[in-house]
Amino acid sequence: VRPFRLATPDGWATLGDYLTDLAAALNRLHRLKTHPVGQSLRGGSQTAAPLAQSDDPAIRAFFAAIDAPIRAYMAALGQGDDPLRAHNTGDYRIKGSWSVRLRPNGFHADHIHSDGWLSSACHIEVPPSVEGDGREGWLRFGAPPGLPHLPAEHHVRPQAGTLVLFPSYMWHGTQPFGGEASRLTLAFDVVPA
Repeated sequence: VRPFRLATPDGWATLGDYLTDLAAALNRLHRLKTHPVGQSLRGGSQTAAPLAQSDDPAIRAFFAAIDAPIRAYMAALGQGDDPLRAHNTGDYRIKGSWSVRLRPNGFHADHIHSDGWLSSACHIEVPPSVEGDGREGWLRFGAPPGLPHLPAEHHVRPQAGTLVLFPSYMWHGTQPFGGEASRLTLAFDVVPA
């Protein structure tokens, strides 16, 4: 599990300016009022169309900005015979891409991404409650569903503009959070090319 700070894309003065524009573009796509059936999120919405095919300038800039972190992650993995490194070709393609907007008290149930090799969560807007002591809204890793005696082994505090990459086979979810603000992310899966 590795976090990467996004670089400010060309055309924006600061990362904050870029995230404001990206959040506006993503929020326009969140038309559903509730979570989709069969997905891990509870108390929020998920975009339907693959974001990697968007014509919006802010969304297109996101997919340019994630190239360096993905390549750095693959380089750090290296080669090997284990299930993760055995598939490291040094190149990749995006398999799926979507945005999730969780409302207060929303969360992701623990799950894996069976269609990916690497998975992600990039935090675009985070609620103030993530700063508290209770890990509200944080990513958690290693807690398989239905086994409450196996707690999460690792947590990552979300920060706007931070991309978290991890193996798709890792159990991951989010802690519910309170307050008034939403939590907006953009996620994608990567497969070897």
